[in-house]
Amino acid sequence: MRKVKIKAPRGISATLEEKFRHRYEVEVEVIPDHPKAICQIMVGKNRKWITICSFAADENIKDIITMFEVNFQLRK
Repeated sequence: MRKVKIKAPRGISATLEEKFRHRYEVEVEVIPDHPKAICQIMVGKNRKWITICSFAADENIKDIITMFEVNFQLRK
């Protein structure tokens, strides 16, 4: 099972954790809720964290998940 780290405000991180926890081991880092906050989803690979996707705090959850899945497949 892969490790995934989500850096996002509380609402977004909880939703993403719910979506990813069935396939990945999820770690959440809550950042302050700010409209211009840069959020990230990272994957643990070879003992390092690799950023798979970055997104704004106000993006659509479906778009974030799609972006993660596409970028994850490209990085494999």
